[in-house]
Amino acid sequence: MLNAKVETRWFQLFLALGILIRVATAILNSGYLALDDYYILFFSVPAQSESLSLINSVQAVPEIRSLLPDSIVRLFATTAYKFGFEDPLYQIKFIFVCLGLLSGISIWIGYKFLKYLYPPEVPPKNDYRIWIPLSGAFLLSLHFLIPLVSTRALIESMSSPFLLGAVFSASIYWRSGEWKQLGISLSLLAIASLFRFQVGVCALALFSLVVYRAWKNKTFKDIYIFIILSVILAIITGLPDLIFRGSFHSSLRSYVAYNLQHSAEYGASPWFAYLPAILGVSLFPFLIGKYTGFDWKAEYSKFVPTILFSVLFLLVHSAIPHKEERFLLPILPLLLILLSPLCAYWRGIEKGRMSVRRILFLIVNFLLLDLLSFFTIQNNTIELVRYLNFHKEIKELYVYRDSIPHLPVSYAYREPLERYELIESLDQNMQPKIQNFDPFKSCSAVLAIRKDYVMNGVDPDPPWTLVGNFQSSPLEELAVFLNPNKNKRRASLYLYQYQLCQEK
Repeated sequence: MLNAKVETRWFQLFLALGILIRVATAILNSGYLALDDYYILFFSVPAQSESLSLINSVQAVPEIRSLLPDSIVRLFATTAYKFGFEDPLYQIKFIFVCLGLLSGISIWIGYKFLKYLYPPEVPPKNDYRIWIPLSGAFLLSLHFLIPLVSTRALIESMSSPFLLGAVFSASIYWRSGEWKQLGISLSLLAIASLFRFQVGVCALALFSLVVYRAWKNKTFKDIYIFIILSVILAIITGLPDLIFRGSFHSSLRSYVAYNLQHSAEYGASPWFAYLPAILGVSLFPFLIGKYTGFDWKAEYSKFVPTILFSVLFLLVHSAIPHKEERFLLPILPLLLILLSPLCAYWRGIEKGRMSVRRILFLIVNFLLLDLLSFFTIQNNTIELVRYLNFHKEIKELYVYRDSIPHLPVSYAYREPLERYELIESLDQNMQPKIQNFDPFKSCSAVLAIRKDYVMNGVDPDPPWTLVGNFQSSPLEELAVFLNPNKNKRRASLYLYQYQLCQEK
């Protein structure tokens, strides 16, 4: 049996490991997952940039985004600069560390949530149940996705601790009917929605719980309270836009209008596109088996609010044509909470003997965690920008076709490039066709070409010479190999410099 003292020590260990690996990931992996989280960095880093200091922080935030996530990241960047971090790369690492530390509260919330559902004073029917809270703490600490996504400036992952807290309070309300917990749940849900607007659909899940309890108890008080609190919170969350942008909930209205007009431009995916992502996150093959003695109804009836929030969120996002896996990040902690009984079951029935299932699960999980956490994503373009940061004599950057779809300039603090242009081809002498290029005056020019172009013969001859090869991370290289058409932007970059410059 697992006594309280031993369980507390295990939880403290998982909490410490979870925070430690978040900090390590923030320091060792300076990449970003998507353009959305980079753009939040773009408006905050470098903190000492004259353009940033002259631009009002509110005006700098795009109209379609809430002010809250950008304000938090801007605060962290400014703090890093005041602490003496002048290099923008270290400012970004500082931001990631702060976000990782804040996300550590998810471990505590998840553990307390499961302890509430499985209180120690109730004798467990099966031995595996005593491991459910610790299984949840383990997943929220060391699941292969958690360290990376919780340390990035993603509005999706920044909203997830608040959504998890909202579900915790909703579960208490569902069981006890406490109005205080209803208010806490609704408030946390409002905060989560300020990071990721789509999280607001979960208010319908909470409202359905309220309606059911009102119908069951034959009273409308809970519905009245929900409506009154919703109106108050809607007013409060709309005030920042009214004060700083002059229009009530302008960011939300602009966001909805933008997506209605432009969502189709980002491509469409089938309604079931999120299913492979969910199966991958759960490491589904290791959960397959015969669950003898596992009472599915008894176990998962405890998770009615969690299931309701998750399913509604998933259904709404599945109905939207444009889909990206990161859109599921707000409910990632909820999915891990729902996996906890299954993981605890196999821990309970296989204790005391060698378990191939558990060994393989841990090997795969920690292998993926290592690849995601400690190898920089978008490393090819980030390293190119870092090279430009340390070689300020370079004034002109030419890019072969679509070799660089996006240049993350926030990773450098230097004078702007004088020329940043695309070229379409090389001439018969294997020289890039650059308009108005004077070799005797352009002694600071470099040319970037993606690996697949170089492998297909786009390799300029002298006086252009290779000066740098900016490699992709192992996972990105694998993605390029498996699907080169979709992931070619992640391929390694080759940088050529005009040879006459080096001779001078």
